[in-house]
This record gives sequence, structure tokens and C-alpha cells, in this order.
Amino acid sequence: MLKNSHSQGAGVPIKPFEPTLADVLIAIEQDESLPSSKQDGLCCSIRRIAKLLERDPGQLPARLSALRYGINRLHHAELGISRKTLQNHVANLKAAVRCFAGLKRLSGRGISFTPAWEALYDKMREPRLRLGLSGFLRYCSACGIDPASVSDATVEAFIHYASEVQFTVKPRDLHKQVARSWNRAKDLVPGWPGTVLTVPDFRPRAASLPWDAFPASLVEDIERHLALLGGTSLLDEDAPDQPCKPSTIENRRACLRLAASAAVRQGAAPGELRSLADLVSPNIVRLILDDYLAKKDGAVVNFTIDLAERLYAIARHYVKAPEAEIQPLEKYCVRLRKQRRKGLTPKNMDVVRYFKDARNRARLKALPGQLFDEASAERDAPIQAAVKAEVALAIQILLVAPMRLANLAALNLEENVVRVGGLEPTYHLVIPPEEVKNEEPLEYPLPKPVNEMLGRYLTVFRPRLCRQENTWLFPGELDSYKTKGTLSGQIIERIIKALGIRVTPHQFRHLAAAFILEKDPANYEFVRRVLGHKNLQTTINFYVGLETADAVRKFSAMALEDVTWKLAS
Repeated sequence: MLKNSHSQGAGVPIKPFEPTLADVLIAIEQDESLPSSKQDGLCCSIRRIAKLLERDPGQLPARLSALRYGINRLHHAELGISRKTLQNHVANLKAAVRCFAGLKRLSGRGISFTPAWEALYDKMREPRLRLGLSGFLRYCSACGIDPASVSDATVEAFIHYASEVQFTVKPRDLHKQVARSWNRAKDLVPGWPGTVLTVPDFRPRAASLPWDAFPASLVEDIERHLALLGGTSLLDEDAPDQPCKPSTIENRRACLRLAASAAVRQGAAPGELRSLADLVSPNIVRLILDDYLAKKDGAVVNFTIDLAERLYAIARHYVKAPEAEIQPLEKYCVRLRKQRRKGLTPKNMDVVRYFKDARNRARLKALPGQLFDEASAERDAPIQAAVKAEVALAIQILLVAPMRLANLAALNLEENVVRVGGLEPTYHLVIPPEEVKNEEPLEYPLPKPVNEMLGRYLTVFRPRLCRQENTWLFPGELDSYKTKGTLSGQIIERIIKALGIRVTPHQFRHLAAAFILEKDPANYEFVRRVLGHKNLQTTINFYVGLETADAVRKFSAMALEDVTWKLAS
């Protein structure tokens, strides 16, 4: 009997229940029919791919279907090797595994069924059921688990095993697939065990309580406050000078619900929160802030700081709380404000550093043109070609006009894409203040190559994606524009496939700032104008320090300008 993974200790590498790449290495080294150079090449590729997958050859099944997900996730750019080198290693690995499978007469499906499982598998008529359960049934066969003994713990152990040895891309999806397929088989397959498996729900727990968990008077008071912010009563002495947008109002509503829920989690009774005056009282605000600090293990994040500022503003301007209650809230804001992070997050800095490399930056700049040329050359799949051209244009626009994703997705041909005449007519992307997050108008004249790409997209590709009356640059369903999530996902996917790195549309704004400051360190005003920030301090807070490495590099060159010394050989 093969060793059951249930018994393997935490942290101990899982060994597959079938022949591994280590077995393939041994077989190749002992195969006298292969020239030594061929043996060396195949073995080298097996060891190299295993290393790239961060596994020992003895941990990887000698089955291509089990290795497929892991191999497909390798990208030559991330690995620092050429595309051809990676392709050669993968081709050698596949040839070695196929040769080994032929010698040993192995099934391409892996572990064989035990008689009990084979009998049930043969009774399954739906291809989807077979596909959904095949791997699980083979795992149970290898572990010696009979059909009647299957439980939720068995499925969890299988998911762990599959994730380790088969590089399952989405273990949670696999878990739900197995549980649902099993329960469906119970209803359709004669003789199937009566056990009902739990279909897991991996959705995050709601961070806030429903509004009906709180007194109606609190909800009514919050809505009065939000109506005031929205400018429903412009003559009210407490009305803001500039009414808030509907999206801002919705954001404030969500934040107040989160705040009230946080107070309840920290011990406040929902019935105590009868109005905004109760919610912004010093003792309740302290509970709210303690909850968010505890959630981040004491770390202060910008959301916590902004929430404290909003509660303080409500207490002072809407509730008009007495000064004795205002002062503690003000102290909370001052202390938290000192912890506000300046500069980019580590994740964003990683992207910026990657494109500080001139070769990587050149590949990113060349990508839109390459994708557009591929779309133009495509003859067999016109719709797919049009989508590729659409994504290429979106990336190209982000490179020269780093706007926010919401504005990119909602570009309208009649309102935002303006044809400007002259000797060489050009397109301008014009976004009025009411459509911009911070109400700063944006205008981006497009360079000649981008004009040409846009013109060809409008005449050749866009008509394939929508009806004539659709006026959006990136059309979606029902005469609307493509959703932010869809457009963002397509951009990210194309860049990962081509460059091996994940770049979100918003990170193009950080890259724009980095490129500007690289050329002209500390020219934050240039960055502010390109990104459309209202306040220069906002730009400085985001990008302070971004130019440091380039400034130091320039200083080093200055410091060594007249030095002729060289290291003696």
C-alpha cells in the first residue's frame, strides 16, 4: 500500500503516489540506446524545470497533465532566460516523460483505480462528472480509501496533495468542483455512497452588519448627513461649498456602516448607537479605532487615518459636539496622522524597479504595437483580433495618457475623443472635471503613432465589437462601455503573458511619475500636471523618495567625473 498523505507531517514535502521525474532521470541515465549527449541534455532539462518549479524531481509526477499548470506559469522574462531556452527545456522534458511512459507502459491518466472505484467510475455517464471526480477517485485509490469512508477531511487532504504535486491553479475552485460533483454523482450514479460533502464557501465574512441591526434613528441621521453632503440643500449653513459626487456619498455611507459595525465588535451594544452623535462620541470612536488597529496587528493604514478624520469632521461640523468631546478626537487624528505612509507601497515599488531596467521598459513600450500588428495580421478570428487591438490601444493610451481606470473605461467618442484640426489633425482625450475623481479637468493630446493606432482601431476593429450606435471607445454589452473589471483584467492578462509581470492600469500612473522623476529628479510639478493631481502635496506624498536612486546615481557620476583610476589586474 502506498503511503497516505494524511500521515505526512506538516512541512514535509509530499511525494506523488506515482512515478516521478526522479524515476525518469534514472531511466534515461540507464538507457544505453541514447547517445551520452542526448542523455545529458534531457537530464539537464528535467533538473532545470524542476528547479524553476521550486521542487525536487522526486516531488513531481512523471505525467505531463500533472505538470501542465506549473509549466504554463513559467515565464522566460521572470526567470531571466530567453524564450527559446525555456521552450527547449520544456520540449526536452516532454520528450523524456513520453519516452519513460512508453518504456514503463504508463497511463497518461496517472494512478489506477481500485476495483471499487473503477466500478463506480464506469457507471458515470456524464463527462463533466468524470472530469470533476477523476483525480479525486484516483487519489482515494492510491490512499486505500474505500467509497464508504470518504469525508470532508478526505477532500481537504486531496486538495492539499493536488496543490503540491499538480500545481493546481485554484485549489478553492477544485475543492468546490469535487464536492459538487460528488453530491451530484450521489443523486445520479447507482450504488454511489450516500455521504453528502460540504461545498465550501470561501467568500470573506461580511465586515459590516446590515443596517437593520442598528436603530432606525441612526440610519435616518446618517442619511440626513449624507443628503447635506450631496448638496440637496445648498442654502443650509452647514452645506459644503462643493457637493459630493454620488460615488463619494456611497463611499461615506459604507464607511459609517463599517465604523458602527467595528464599535459593536468591540463590545458596544447596537442599541446604544441611536444617532451620529453617539457614533462619534470619544468612547465609541476609541472602540472603532482600536478594532481597526487590532485588525492590522497595530499597524496604522491609511484607511484607519481617513476614518478617524471623517468621524472627527462629523463631530465638529455636523453634530457640533462640545469642545470637551472634540479634543480627544482631534488628538486621535494627530497621532494617527503622523503614521501616514508616504511614498509607494512595496508592491508598487517592485513594479517601478522592474521597469527601471531599460530593456524591460523598452519591451513594455513596444508591447502595444506588437499586439496591434498581431491583430492586423489575424485572418481566422476577427473578433479575437479586435479584442486584442482594443487591449493594445488601452495599454498605449495608458503609456502616454496615464489616466485613472474609471476614466479610461468610460471614454466616449462623442464627448471625450476630440478631433483637433490643423496641418496634421490629431485626437485629444478630453475629460471634463465632473467626470474626474478630484474634479480636475484632463486633456491629453495624442502623439502621431497613437493617433494612427486609434484611427485604425476606429475604422477596422471597433465596428466588429459593437453596433453602430454605440458611442463608447471600449464598447461593452447593452450599448454601454466595457466594465472596469473586464478592461483591467484583459490589460493585466496581456502584460503577464508578454512580459511575465503583473501590471495594473493604475500602476501606469506610478510608472509615469517614475519616468518623469528619473529624467528630472524632484520635478513634482511636472508629475502633478501629467497625473492631474489637484494639490502638489498629494503628488509629493505619493512619490517622495521615488527619485532618490536616480539622484544618487547622477551624484555618483558627478563625484567620479574626473577619476581615471582603474583596478589593477
